Amino acid sequence: MIESENGPTGDEKLTFRYMRGIIPRHDLQEIRGVHDEYGGFSQLALLISDQCPFGITVLLPGGRVERVTGSVLSHTEAAKTLVNELNPKSMVEGSKSPVFRFPRIAITEALTNAVAHRDYSVEGDIVVNVQSDEVRIVSPGPVYRQNWGIRNPELVAAMELFRLKGFYRNGVDVIRKSYSRSGFDPKLITCRDCFMVVLPAVESIRGHYNAKVDKVTAYMSKRGGVTFDEIRSLLRVSKPYTASLIKKMEGDGTLFEMRVGRMRRYFLCDKGRRGKV
Repeated sequence: MIESENGPTGDEKLTFRYMRGIIPRHDLQEIRGVHDEYGGFSQLALLISDQCPFGITVLLPGGRVERVTGSVLSHTEAAKTLVNELNPKSMVEGSKSPVFRFPRIAITEALTNAVAHRDYSVEGDIVVNVQSDEVRIVSPGPVYRQNWGIRNPELVAAMELFRLKGFYRNGVDVIRKSYSRSGFDPKLITCRDCFMVVLPAVESIRGHYNAKVDKVTAYMSKRGGVTFDEIRSLLRVSKPYTASLIKKMEGDGTLFEMRVGRMRRYFLCDKGRRGKV
């Protein structure tokens, strides 16, 4: 059993110095789920305590290895600091001012999601592998499907109470949006025993229109004719914006409309005409 701050109930004593440092005006009792049905501390209490057994292992170039330990509430910030040591700003193709090698908001959201939604029934650390061309963040445990609900809802609620989760409800969309003008997209890879996010280095910046044209044409080149709704879903934009984009792409000679039965579909023009974009 886990020992309560109010008295021994087991072999291990939990302390909450880090938590109390970030929310000095809040009481532990305000956090839903910190006690189990017997009045002792729960798994959530263990995670937010200073004795949390889980951590983040950060692999850095040159063989350097750093391990983030302590309360799970400290993990995102500590790991982010290590990653950002190797995240300089520089000029890239198409940029008017220096940009970070890896979008900082993408790093924050990927780390926060890994901490909030990993499987804590599985031993082992979250592993962050930092290379010059990409950052890989691997969360241990089997994939947790979205339609099952939020994994670790009480931990997520606690992190939001501490203002650690940020203001974003869908971190994956935030990560993707941060790469919307770069030459590459982040990758979300599901495996049998882990979940991986791969953040590529930003090598170029495209104008908003050109970036979206690149994304649409790459999608269409693999699938042939696509619908209006497919383009809208791909870009995650409104119906009016999608209509405006398609109209401009038609005017540029990038795509054309064709009726297939009752369905309206769009097809890429030949390479010569696409070269006008």
